[in-house]
Amino acid sequence: MRGTQGAPEAMEGALAEKVDAAERGIALLRVLVVATGCISYPLLDKAGTNPREVYPLLGLLALYSLAVFLLEPYRKYPVLPLAVGTSLSDALGTLGWLCVTGGIHSPYGPMPLLLVTTVGIRFTPRATLIAAGSFMGAYLALLLGLGQLVDHLPMVLIHVFFILIAGVLGRLVSWLVLEQLVAKRELQKRLRMEERLSSSEAALAEAQAIAHLGSWSWEFSTRQLTWSAELFRILGLAPGGTARHEDFLASIHPEERQAVHQMLMRAWEERQPFHGEYRLLRPSGEVRWVHFQGQAVLDASGQPVRVSGTLQDITERKLMETRLMMTDRMAALGTLAGGIAHEINNPLTFITNNLSYLEESLDSAEAKQLPSLEEFKGAVSDAREGANRVRHIVRDLKAFSRVEEARLEPIDVHQGLEFALNVAAHEIRPRAQVVRDFEPIPSVLGDETRLGQVFLNLLVNAAQAIPEGHPEANILTVRTRAGEGGQVFVEIRDTGVGIPPEIRERIFEPFFTTKPAGVGTGLGLPICQRIVTSLGGKISVQSEVGRGTTFTVTLPGIEAPRVVQPEVAPVALSPVRARVLVVDDEPMLAASLSRSLRSEYDVTTSSGSEALRRLLAGEDPDVIVCDLAMPDITGMDLYSRLKEQRPALAARMIFLTGGAFTQRAQDFLDQAQYWLEKPVELPALRTLLQEVVEQSPVVYTQANSAR
Repeated sequence: MRGTQGAPEAMEGALAEKVDAAERGIALLRVLVVATGCISYPLLDKAGTNPREVYPLLGLLALYSLAVFLLEPYRKYPVLPLAVGTSLSDALGTLGWLCVTGGIHSPYGPMPLLLVTTVGIRFTPRATLIAAGSFMGAYLALLLGLGQLVDHLPMVLIHVFFILIAGVLGRLVSWLVLEQLVAKRELQKRLRMEERLSSSEAALAEAQAIAHLGSWSWEFSTRQLTWSAELFRILGLAPGGTARHEDFLASIHPEERQAVHQMLMRAWEERQPFHGEYRLLRPSGEVRWVHFQGQAVLDASGQPVRVSGTLQDITERKLMETRLMMTDRMAALGTLAGGIAHEINNPLTFITNNLSYLEESLDSAEAKQLPSLEEFKGAVSDAREGANRVRHIVRDLKAFSRVEEARLEPIDVHQGLEFALNVAAHEIRPRAQVVRDFEPIPSVLGDETRLGQVFLNLLVNAAQAIPEGHPEANILTVRTRAGEGGQVFVEIRDTGVGIPPEIRERIFEPFFTTKPAGVGTGLGLPICQRIVTSLGGKISVQSEVGRGTTFTVTLPGIEAPRVVQPEVAPVALSPVRARVLVVDDEPMLAASLSRSLRSEYDVTTSSGSEALRRLLAGEDPDVIVCDLAMPDITGMDLYSRLKEQRPALAARMIFLTGGAFTQRAQDFLDQAQYWLEKPVELPALRTLLQEVVEQSPVVYTQANSAR
């Protein structure tokens, strides 16, 4: 220890370690010396002539040494005052011990040497010299007082010389042994700390890599910027490079760079934490979403000294949020489509029924006398064609907007392609002509709605790759073919601008898009790839700049079960003039059905609540044609009431529906025996009416007897 160089509170590192080691060893040495004296002195005093005051002194020294050792003062108290105090106590004890045991003739003559050696270990060379000189003076004074100094001068000089040598020995021990020991312990401690630090840094780096979370710090005074390895990777840079504020700002998407810069400046001025979600533009061109946050660290005067924070890649979370948003939008669209379908199908039904009635009327003998008969027929035919197109649009919208869980079933790929072509027609028509090249292919196992979504997205992308204005000069080819092992190939080829190679490698990355802001999300192709992969297939692309692009969807085909229809000779149905009750909340729809069927049946119409009253009062129609969804009472509720009180009538109900928009309605239609979807085709309704009439023996017999 360098005891004279300052207070122990200021000692650090190797010096503190040296003090600790020296005091621990000296405390133990003091106990051993006193114990040796306590054991050896009675053995040397066999004759009992030595002074008896030695034993009380031994007891005091034993208590003193044990107290210092057991209390471990070198750990709990300031070392310098304690070292000086214990050294003085040791010197007084040693002198007293020599005095009572014979002075120059004491058998414990080496004790002063141990004392001076410990002084050399504990203090600086100067302090050791002063302490050794002081002790020698006290020792000489003791011998002088005992009358032994002059008589034994040579031996006294030898003892003094040994005391000086002991001081030098203490210094050598301190320098050669303790300092080397402390240095070794310090090195071991530093290595352990570095190992723990390295392990902690590795664990932190691993945690940051797992969480895609990078940390950063910006010192204002030195302008030094520090990034973690994960932050380099998030920015698309190689870890270990130089962190620069300019590189960070350059990595922010150009549309959001100014907002990030203003946020940092506001944090500087207001000393407030900040956070936000922004897009990054990596050197490769890839767009990633990040959550950026930090706060200013202030010094004692309230001035900012640095800004620290984190940068987390949240692209996957944003992708999931977008998927959920799309799901919500599709669910809302499905609900809207259901309402639209119901509202459109009702008027569409009586429009198509009235058009059918007009067509049939124009074929009568009286109508043939009209001068513009062919023009009337053409107008009616065109109107029917328009109504059918509206019907297909509503049906496709309902199919596309379904959001229930995927149901795998055999799918006709050609039907799915036709659906997608119909929906995408408004995008394709002003850009290109469609060429269909369909070969016979097996069915595929999948979900019709989601597979239609894939085809629709690919068709829209292909159309948008062709500039508008010259559809006669461009072709969009849709081709299907069967491959080996029952595979089905669907190719969608355009003659558009093509995809450059550097972009082609990234088209399936989420959020990557070359379309302007607000036009594309960069999720269409990734979702298509996910859907196709989930069906056990794959999607690939070939493109040449200036010549067009071909997307190929490969799906595993399945063997569709062959349905063998028994050969039955056609039987002419004898129309039976039965009584039909039409129950609907749309008067014009009911009137159109009545107008179209009155030549074959006795038709009456009614609303839902009125029909229930009439039927429970005893009215007995042969067939009930009932709308499934009505405002006053639904067709399901009407069926339940009749099944309880007039089950024979309930068995002769035909339901008309614009779509099953609730689980209850879907379950009801699954068990219903007779039902048709709106807009109703009259030939299908006539066939079903005849079937219901003929399957009711009483009605059929009564009707035939009436004829």
